[in-house]
Amino acid sequence: MGYVKLFKADRTFDLLPADDIISVATTATTIVFQYSTGTILTVTMSSVGSKDAEKIIKAALKIEGASGEGIAPDELSVPITGVAKSKIA
Repeated sequence: MGYVKLFKADRTFDLLPADDIISVATTATTIVFQYSTGTILTVTMSSVGSKDAEKIIKAALKIEGASGEGIAPDELSVPITGVAKSKIA
């Protein structure tokens, strides 16, 4: 399984699984990934520009199905403030 490294403002990172994504939705401050397993991963930023969302999605498509170390998207215009995992209710 491939992962995208999502670097946060505090220099730590979370991993975004790139396999089994069935939908992606964006709002003004979030990118929500829904997986075929019923998991939802919400990436929060101070504001989500379309270019930042494209960079993260492009990185997920690039690493999908790969193994080994994850990759990071191209530099984002604003830092990621959090990543939260939940299940479809």
